[in-house]
Amino acid sequence: MSHKKAQYMQTNKTFKNERLTYRLNIVAQQAISANDEIFLKETGCRIRDLRVLRLIDDTPGTTFAEIAKITGFDRSLTSRIIQNLIGSALIERENSSEDARVFLLSTTEKGKQIRQVARRLSDRLEVILTDPLSAQELRALNDILTRLGSWVTSEDYWQALSKETESNFE
Repeated sequence: MSHKKAQYMQTNKTFKNERLTYRLNIVAQQAISANDEIFLKETGCRIRDLRVLRLIDDTPGTTFAEIAKITGFDRSLTSRIIQNLIGSALIERENSSEDARVFLLSTTEKGKQIRQVARRLSDRLEVILTDPLSAQELRALNDILTRLGSWVTSEDYWQALSKETESNFE
């Protein structure tokens, strides 16, 4: 088998479905899976834990409910991640003065340091991930992802989906 044909067959095996959302999901899953052990070794945290750490560091005083909503993680997973981060002394919690049932989360100095280590590692791994792309292609990809991200979080997108589902049930 020629090298070109083998390369073509490998390309075709990458995605078993042509849908954009499927392909984006596969790329993300593969990259996260490949990098997760590296992050664990270098920082002591998995990627999803570091995402929660970053969110808490960016918004000191945030709550469990806010973290669960932003990440989309179920409550049980969110709780486990927060407990692990507290147990590792990366974040701390204090009772809200307004509602004793609510805990306000903030990053410890150790958590801030781990976040910086993770950021530098993420930057290095992203260079490897995007190695096949030219600088122009990378800029275009970032622009497209920014536009798609804005679109899928917009009210217009949700209205378009609503209209689509209404017209299919009439």
